[in-house]
Amino acid sequence: MQFAHTKERADALAAAALSRMATLAVAPTPNNYLLWYAYEADGLPDLRREVDRLLGDGTTFSPEVCEGLYQRHFTGQARRDGIDDASRKLEETIATVAYAVGTAEQGAADYGRTLQGLVERAGQPEQLNQTLASVLAETRRMAELNRALEQQLTDSRKEVSELRQNLTVMEEQASIDGLTGIANRRVFERILIESAAKAQTKGGFVSLLMIDIDHFKAFNDTHGHLLGDQVLKLVAKSMVDTVRPGDTAARYGGEEFAVILPSCTLTDARALADKIRLAVASRRIVNRRTNQDLGKVTLSIGVAEMALGEPLTGFVQRADEALYTAKRNGRNRVCTQAELERQIA
Repeated sequence: MQFAHTKERADALAAAALSRMATLAVAPTPNNYLLWYAYEADGLPDLRREVDRLLGDGTTFSPEVCEGLYQRHFTGQARRDGIDDASRKLEETIATVAYAVGTAEQGAADYGRTLQGLVERAGQPEQLNQTLASVLAETRRMAELNRALEQQLTDSRKEVSELRQNLTVMEEQASIDGLTGIANRRVFERILIESAAKAQTKGGFVSLLMIDIDHFKAFNDTHGHLLGDQVLKLVAKSMVDTVRPGDTAARYGGEEFAVILPSCTLTDARALADKIRLAVASRRIVNRRTNQDLGKVTLSIGVAEMALGEPLTGFVQRADEALYTAKRNGRNRVCTQAELERQIA
């Protein structure tokens, strides 16, 4: 990732980043420096929101927490840089092939002119042997040129095939949350836009679940981030196992998840949310190293159905408000926009 800052601005951001790292007792490693420099520069909105939330919660920025932030917010950028690099290599390969073809065309033209000159001189008997020798030599030169072109084209086809495969892999990786294996925030936002546009233009339904793991910070602080990651994977798997074909389960950020439900009414969305909640609550969390039973985790879920003509920000906000109402009302429950509206009334 690159930052276009003046020296004065960069110096100020560096000082602010190092000061905050010292205050939070964060080790001054290169990755941590990049993380906190980017935070101070406010160049990554998702990073800023997550760090602000962690600061507000009083989270200790342990090496594991900082590494998680780095992986979530910078490895995706590395993948995008990799895609750009592969694209440049593909362009270079195409240019090389074009140059080789141009060289071959020029060689063929030269060959034609050489043969024409030899034919004109072939009428003189004393020059016949010399002419035949020249034709043979020129033919060999063209054969070598064509073999070189064929090899270059073969090599280029192989390079293009490898680049295409690499691009496919990087595009897939850029759309997946590295820890849980489900869609990431970027894909969630793209599919939400597509689903909402389809529902608005064709008059269909689209509902949204916003999901939060109850007391996840306390669990993490008590049992450590490795077991916390185990919980995140459990929730993601339960979502994937429960949603319908065509639904999109995504990690929204931290311990927050979301599910986009095309062609789904509020009533059906609530029922599916309860299935996810019960699926997670029915599982026991076990420390695989010690075989200790750590109990279970629960979910709070907010549900909203998009209204005709509603902006996306309003749609997501209503699902968020329903989620926080579920948490305020005791957690381990589902709250819909309709229930929220009744409480307000």
